[in-house]
Amino acid sequence: MTETEATTEREASPDEAVEWAHRAMRHRRFDAAESALAQVRAEFPDHAGALHLTGLLRHLKGETREALALVERAAELAPDDAAVWNNLGNLRLCVEDSDGAQAAWFRCLDLVPDHPSALSNVALLLRHAGHLDEAEKLYGRALEADPDSVVAINNLGTIALVRGDDDGARVLFERALALEPGFGQAWRNLGEALHRLGRNSEAVTCFWKSISIDQGDRAARKLLVYALHNLGQPDRAKQVAREWLDLDPDDPDARHHYAAVTGENVPERASDAYVERAFDAYASTFDDSLGSLHYRAPEFLADLLGRVAPDLKAASILDAGCGTGLLGSRVRDRAGRLDGIDLSSGMLDKARARGLYDRLDKAEITAAMAERPAAYDAVIAADTLCYFGDLAAVVAAAGTALKPGGHLLFTVEALPADDPRPHHLHEGSGRYAHSVAHIESSVAAAGLRLVACEAGVLRTEGLKPVDGWIVASRKP
Repeated sequence: MTETEATTEREASPDEAVEWAHRAMRHRRFDAAESALAQVRAEFPDHAGALHLTGLLRHLKGETREALALVERAAELAPDDAAVWNNLGNLRLCVEDSDGAQAAWFRCLDLVPDHPSALSNVALLLRHAGHLDEAEKLYGRALEADPDSVVAINNLGTIALVRGDDDGARVLFERALALEPGFGQAWRNLGEALHRLGRNSEAVTCFWKSISIDQGDRAARKLLVYALHNLGQPDRAKQVAREWLDLDPDDPDARHHYAAVTGENVPERASDAYVERAFDAYASTFDDSLGSLHYRAPEFLADLLGRVAPDLKAASILDAGCGTGLLGSRVRDRAGRLDGIDLSSGMLDKARARGLYDRLDKAEITAAMAERPAAYDAVIAADTLCYFGDLAAVVAAAGTALKPGGHLLFTVEALPADDPRPHHLHEGSGRYAHSVAHIESSVAAAGLRLVACEAGVLRTEGLKPVDGWIVASRKP
C-alpha cells in the first residue's frame, strides 16, 4: 500500500488505519506500518492502538525505553485492552522490572483468563524462579487456549530438558519447528536435545540453523563448538570459535572457548566475567538440571568430611563456590557457622533462599579466602576448582583461611591417567581437568598434608561419565 492509500484508510477511520498497520507489521512491512501510524497520531495523539503499535515498532529498533513510555500511555487510555497489558509486561521485563511485568501480565489474565501469551509469560517467570511444576501447568493452559502456541511448546521442551527427558524435549522442539520453521531458539534447543542424546551430527545442523537466524546466539555457538569436538572435527570447531571471537572480541564466552579449542592464550583460570555470566544464566534451573545429570560432588564431599573429620561439630565452615547451596544443605548440621562465597548473584539468591548460611558474599574465592586468615575449621569446594587451571594460588588461599588442624576438601575433574599434563582446559566443556601429581604438588606447596584423593564419577554429560578426584587435605 502506498502512503496515499494509507491516508485513505486513515481518512475512512483511524481504527481501520491502525488495523492496516497491524497487518503490515505481521508481514514485516515495518516502514509502511510506521508511516500509517504516524499519520494517525498526528491527528489523534491519544489513539491507544496507534501508541501501542508504535511502541512495539520502537522496541524492534532497540528504543525500549521510548517503547515502554508509549505502551504505558496506551494502557492508561485503554485499560481493558488485554494485548496492551501483555506487551506492557514484555517491555517491563526488558528493562528488568520483573514485578511490573508480572503485574501487567496478571492484569491481562484478569481481562482474558486464557490469554496464551500472558500465560506463557507468567510461566516463564515461574520457570526462572525454579517453580517448574507450576510453570508446566501454565504452559499446559496456554496450549489448551492455543494448541499451536510455539512459545508454549518450546518452553515445555526446555522444562523436559531440565528434567533429563531429552527425547521428550526433542519431540516438543520438533513440533514447535513444524509450526514455525524460523524459530531460532527452538533450533538451538533441538540441537541441545540431540547433543545430549549423542546424535551430534544432527545437533550440528540444528545449531547452524539457529545461528543463521540469530547471529548473536552465544549458546548455540558454544554448543556447536562442543558438538564438533565430540564429532572429532577440531578444525571446524576452531573455525567456529574464531568466527565467534571475531564477531564479538570482548565476549568472555567467546574468548574462553576459543582458548579451549585452540590452546592459545589459555588462562590460568576462567575469568570472573565468564563464570558469573554462565552461572547467573544457570541459576534458576541449576538444581533440577544437575539432578538429571546424576551430580554427586556435594554428596562425595560431605561423606569424605565425615570420614576425615568425624568429630567435627559446631565448626566454622566455608562453602567456597557455594552455588545454590547444595553442599551447604549437607554440612549445615556440622556447622556452628556456615559461610558461602560465589561470583554469581543468581546463585547467591538461591542459596540465600535456603536459609542455611550465616554469611553470603559475592566475591572471587581466591582473594576472599586470602583475606580471612585462620577463620575456618573446614573449607569445602564442590565443582568449583574445575574452573581453575593451576591450583597453587587457590589452594594456598584456602590454606590461609584454615585454622591449624583445619581441612580443605574439593573436587576436580580427572585427566586421563596417560595424559602427562598437570592440567588441561577441555575443548568442549570449557572446564579444567587435573592430574593427581598436580593436586599433590599444589597441596604440598600450600603447607597442607594430603589426607585422601579418591576417584569417583562426578556427573554424566552427553551420556558419558565425568571422572573426578575427591580430595581432602589438612593444615598442620
